[in-house]
Amino acid sequence: MPTVDSIVRTHWCEVLGVEEALPEDRFFELGGHSLLAIELLQQIEKDLGAEIPVDVLFVDGTLAALLDAAEKAASR
Repeated sequence: MPTVDSIVRTHWCEVLGVEEALPEDRFFELGGHSLLAIELLQQIEKDLGAEIPVDVLFVDGTLAALLDAAEKAASR
């Protein structure tokens, strides 16, 4: 069974078209935009079965913040 970390990283790379996902990477600096943010969150939420606050990408925007939010959402 995939881990939360692997789910988030896989979708991050797919949506942004990058090969590697580092914790300090910033979604919008890598070419992300609002529609891609929603797509990314929907894909992660579908796989996790948990809702992630959308502001995690718009306020912080790092992969580390998204991983943290996904872990918290999955543990509820």
